[in-house]
Amino acid sequence: MREFDHPAHAFAKPEALDDLLVLDCSEASFAGLVASSFLAELGAEVIRIEPPGGDPARHFTPFGLLHQDTGLGYLVEGRNKFHVTLNLETPEGRELLKMLATKADVLIETFLPGRMDGWGLGHRQLAPVNPRLIYCALYTYGQFGPRAGCGQPNADITDQALSGVTFITGFLPDGPAADPSAVPTRQGSWHGWALGGLWGAFGILTALHARSTLGVGQFVDVSPAEALMRSADGACAWWELDQFVRARVGNFDTAIFPYAYFRSKDGYVLLAAVMDPAWKALTALMGRPELAEQHPTVLSRKALEVQRRLHREVEAWTSTLTFEEMAAKAEAANRGLEMGVIVVGRVVDLPDVIKNDHYRDRGTLAVFTDPTYGDLLIQFPFQKMSASPPRLKWTCRAPGQDNAHVYAKHLGLGRETLADLGARKIV
Repeated sequence: MREFDHPAHAFAKPEALDDLLVLDCSEASFAGLVASSFLAELGAEVIRIEPPGGDPARHFTPFGLLHQDTGLGYLVEGRNKFHVTLNLETPEGRELLKMLATKADVLIETFLPGRMDGWGLGHRQLAPVNPRLIYCALYTYGQFGPRAGCGQPNADITDQALSGVTFITGFLPDGPAADPSAVPTRQGSWHGWALGGLWGAFGILTALHARSTLGVGQFVDVSPAEALMRSADGACAWWELDQFVRARVGNFDTAIFPYAYFRSKDGYVLLAAVMDPAWKALTALMGRPELAEQHPTVLSRKALEVQRRLHREVEAWTSTLTFEEMAAKAEAANRGLEMGVIVVGRVVDLPDVIKNDHYRDRGTLAVFTDPTYGDLLIQFPFQKMSASPPRLKWTCRAPGQDNAHVYAKHLGLGRETLADLGARKIV
């Protein structure tokens, strides 16, 4: 399939969304940035609207690390967007946004519910002047409900905490001793914002598809906390059916064993032998066939205390082998299996991810030379498409870098007008 969908061929093919104009008004939230990045990769003209001086999200970065006064997270999500500045606290700034919105297909915002309405820029005010507009609002608590008006700001850590996923992530202690890992544990990345943004983009694309039939746009209300809750699999239903609170089980699984991580001679591996014949084959490789005799079925291995004991037995074997040795043994055993398979994989750290030849070959991770920010190692679009693929055109722009281009193209504003607006801190 390389000749059909490799990213190296992307610029010779059309873009899926190149007829769309998107206004990204998100502030201090990567949920909105992720949503507009997804659309920008697919060809939409995204105008990233920041307050003069830049969005606070530009400085959300590990331990204050900045590259040309821009945080690492923003360098990833500023991609393909035209960056302008606009002061929505002023009447003139709000009027300019309203003028842009009359031409736009999509508007994305992450303000507290009611803020845009108070400015005269909410869905209620913009829909009459642009009935085809898709208006997407992303906020932790959504746009209605008992907590929607609480005034709490958007925060990824809140999204994670409210989703229920944080509660089921982490380890339970083996004994009474205090264990700092035996508490609810947040995901290492901004997982709530990322999923909120992706589900927001999905809602926008669905609304655009519906617009071709309905003839009008619509309001898209996405709570990143609810988006992340969707990834809690069956935990909610489990409580509803049995009043069972899913516990933190660390690297174990509530349904099957082995399906976990184990120490190896050269790091950590994932090891799965879910079906009973595969489990029997694994215990034979270990030289411990009695384990399969004692626990022959998936159900007999499900109890947490059994998983813990079996984990120690399996890890006593895996810790004597390298990943390559283990993978070779599993491959040989799999050839004799009529049902099931032993799966072995390496648990990699970020240096391993960066050095991964597979990602480099697929064009998923590479150094990109950006005209503004220079050489950056960055994630490229992950979806590969044969006819209208996504692409990376630039990684980021400085605040207001595209003011002259955007305001001239869409509003006919000249340099003298922009200079006056700048002097009055409107742009």
